[in-house]
Amino acid sequence: MDKKQQINEYMDILAEGNYFNGSVLAAHKGEVILNKGYGLSSYQYAIENTSVTRFRIGSLTKSFTAAAVLLLHQHGRLNLSDKINAYINNFPSANGVTIHHLLSHSSGVADFTFSSEYWEKYMRLPSSLKQSVNWIKSRPLQFKPGKDMQYSNAGYLLLTALIEIVSGVPYEQFLLENIFKPLQLKNTGIDNGRKIVKDLASGHSVWEEVINTEFVDMSIPQGAYGMYSTAEDLYTWTESLRNGVLLNKSMTSKMFTASYGGYGYGWFISGNSETARHSGDINGFTNELLMNFKEDLTIIVLSNVNITPANKICEDISKIILGKEVRIPERFVPSITSFPWEILIGEYKSNELYSEVHWEKNKLFVTMPKKYGALYKYELKPFSLADDKAIFKSELVYEDFTFDLKGHCLEFVDVYGKTHILKQQTAL
Repeated sequence: MDKKQQINEYMDILAEGNYFNGSVLAAHKGEVILNKGYGLSSYQYAIENTSVTRFRIGSLTKSFTAAAVLLLHQHGRLNLSDKINAYINNFPSANGVTIHHLLSHSSGVADFTFSSEYWEKYMRLPSSLKQSVNWIKSRPLQFKPGKDMQYSNAGYLLLTALIEIVSGVPYEQFLLENIFKPLQLKNTGIDNGRKIVKDLASGHSVWEEVINTEFVDMSIPQGAYGMYSTAEDLYTWTESLRNGVLLNKSMTSKMFTASYGGYGYGWFISGNSETARHSGDINGFTNELLMNFKEDLTIIVLSNVNITPANKICEDISKIILGKEVRIPERFVPSITSFPWEILIGEYKSNELYSEVHWEKNKLFVTMPKKYGALYKYELKPFSLADDKAIFKSELVYEDFTFDLKGHCLEFVDVYGKTHILKQQTAL
């Protein structure tokens, strides 16, 4: 079986098991070897994902914002060493935050998305860019600029404001005129939550079943995490950056050179600048984009179900192409239909993981933390029973659950292939 067939089989198994909803593009040495949509774009209306479905891309937006700033530098409109207070009125001048610091997440600017207030309240409320900037200006720095690295969406909102101030046009218009149109990114834009975006996937989460995600007012994210795009457009975007179509050699080098904490400008850089990658998460969507410059390899994974391990899928496809070993998921064929479920119910705990197993609505559910510690409750389905061990597969994410009926413990193999042993604490 060649690599193209292996990748197709890998993705087909994930899609058949309802482990992946989204769109994937993989290209190697200039050849697109996979470009396909899987699962549902909308569970509510049963619309399927395609290769041209648009997705909210979250923090993949940052590469566009960084490129816009570098374009302004390239055109002599600003300098990366300039202090931000030279452009943004009443920004504290004593702290010495520069444009470079904002681009590389080394500014110390407090990130509002890390606060519980944001998730509980503010993400649901409209906020102009001016309001967001005023909030940022009112907060003290977390550390002295240039002395540390802390990922900051707030820093990229300041860059959004910078672009508007220097260019004299709205952020969206600047990107349209200087990036989207020249590169013919016809399916990419800024999502303000009001304008209808044709073929935009709906964002989903999971609690017992697939549900609509928590609402986020799209007036907030802007140049930090507010764009939509397709896998095809993002491939055109990455090729344009790699080949110097938009930025000159000097600016391209700055973008893909690691600074503090392994971050360049809009990208995480590793392997002596051999790879650039970024995740993108926004309510109901999770994405991963990887460029391997050494191997001339690009993988783009966009999903509209936020429990999906997009980074793992991206990594696996990369390994298949590069001839490395990958744990291929098994097709799910259950062999048992009845079971004394009550003996499985309870709390399970290890030093690093906690879960609860519930029997409700004639179904077995598990509640566990996933990315960022967020809790998800999803169904377990019986797979096999042998030697006092009951094996279950999960719904919506590829994991194995083996209940040791004599030892009262749970062996959990997560999507990354790591095994966790959790002891049953109490019955629920």
